[in-house]
Amino acid sequence: MLLLAGCGKGGSTTEAGPSGGNVDWPHWGNTAENTHFANLDQVDTSNVAKLQLAWSRPEGAGQFAWETFPIVVGRTMYYDTGTDEVFAVDGANGKVRWTYTPRVNFLAGPQLETSEPVSRGVTYGAGRIYLTTADDQLIALDAHTGKKIWGTQVVDPAKGNTLNSPATFWKGELILGGPAGDAGLRGFVAGYDAKTGKRLWRTYVVPPPGKGWNRARGTHGGGDVWMPPVVDPESRLAYFSTGNPTPGFTNEQRPGCNPFADATVAVDAKTGKIEWTHTEVCNDSWDYDTVQAPTIIDLGEGGKGIRAVGAASKSGYYSTLDARTGKLIARSPYLTRYSRPHRVPTVKGTVVCPGIYGGLEYGPASFNPESVSLFVAGNNFCMRYKVATQKHIEERAPGEDDLEGTAEQVGPATGVIAALDPATGKVKWRTKLPRPSNGGTLATAGGLVLVGDDDGFLYALDQSDGKIVWRHDLKRRVGSAPISYEIDGVQYIAIAAGGALVEAHGTAPDHPARLFVFQLPG
Repeated sequence: MLLLAGCGKGGSTTEAGPSGGNVDWPHWGNTAENTHFANLDQVDTSNVAKLQLAWSRPEGAGQFAWETFPIVVGRTMYYDTGTDEVFAVDGANGKVRWTYTPRVNFLAGPQLETSEPVSRGVTYGAGRIYLTTADDQLIALDAHTGKKIWGTQVVDPAKGNTLNSPATFWKGELILGGPAGDAGLRGFVAGYDAKTGKRLWRTYVVPPPGKGWNRARGTHGGGDVWMPPVVDPESRLAYFSTGNPTPGFTNEQRPGCNPFADATVAVDAKTGKIEWTHTEVCNDSWDYDTVQAPTIIDLGEGGKGIRAVGAASKSGYYSTLDARTGKLIARSPYLTRYSRPHRVPTVKGTVVCPGIYGGLEYGPASFNPESVSLFVAGNNFCMRYKVATQKHIEERAPGEDDLEGTAEQVGPATGVIAALDPATGKVKWRTKLPRPSNGGTLATAGGLVLVGDDDGFLYALDQSDGKIVWRHDLKRRVGSAPISYEIDGVQYIAIAAGGALVEAHGTAPDHPARLFVFQLPG
């Protein structure tokens, strides 16, 4: 299909087929602003209960956790698996057009040896598909054939690096972040030439060991960039979120605020120059990443007014920042359970809410520009933290896990989804979910917000009041957000299900992972 230059409902519009129009989901978050909003209304609150399965596909033999976020360009859906295999399928029926399996060393470093691999999607740009791999490769493929065009090594996995989220394509450039492994390395963002794979720039967001707050004793760092950066097409600023400083469970050697960690950061997308940073959590001893990919929001009546950036903290609240300066505009109350007083971990153990898996996890929020409403899901997930001894912390080998302690679930784990006014932080409504919800939300012009949880259900809620109007039993925990697109005038809703690496005790065992695609009858 021929790609046309403008934007249509919910994404770029492709040439119409004989029986109707096509609306893509061309980016990880659909729009360049990462809104996870589909301007499609064929499925709405009056008929969502009639949704039925159109087609489905398995992730692969023996694969359970699946956190991919599919994209759809010109009738073709592209997605990857936890083991970095890429699929191109017909978005209307699931028929495979091509597959690509990269050579990946899943034992290349200490982080890969101790955790299950995960990959959260691929990137489309200028006729190519780009993927990152667990062993830190960035690879370009021909979008029509799947043939490899080039590959480059971003960082060295032997040092504890690992990449698990896609890059962002912007004006011939790929911008990605890392190392996403809690290995005590220095978080970074980097720009690459999309035609050649040549690195253009790299910006580290925490000081090297022995500089600033990063004390010389031991090898620590943090500020990992877990999720894709977001580039504002109006300003050429790239925004990204950063993880916790390390050691993760104690701040004795790094008291106070640790700049650029637990933060939202803005850089020049062409040079990597840091423009501003806003730290969400100071004195972090609980792994309270600012982990979600930011959302660019237009505040004010009709979506016209202040250009803002939304950011979620694992401590459980959502912040709205001025996109030009990083100044705080509004902050929501805690949306999930929060301990008061908020005690620091000890060697004997301290129970704190939320634990390392929540409040607001990696799954993206969605933003409806028509109602200026933001929809965010999260977890009520308390944990008992036990910090390691100082001797153990100092003896840690470089590249190994740098949380420096343990955390175990205490009590039940449940979920929540809330609607916010991003201009004020006010909660419009809040709905409880039976289990944690990590994968993120989808909002549509049909008045729906869709979300999955660890109970194995895909839910549709009414955006006006948060009432659940439909649910479908996927029989699999959900670790990614739904998407929606249109082919030949038919609206589809798709979601990958099969569990997430965030797991609560008491959830049902996962079935092998599958991709589910729904449509209305006929």
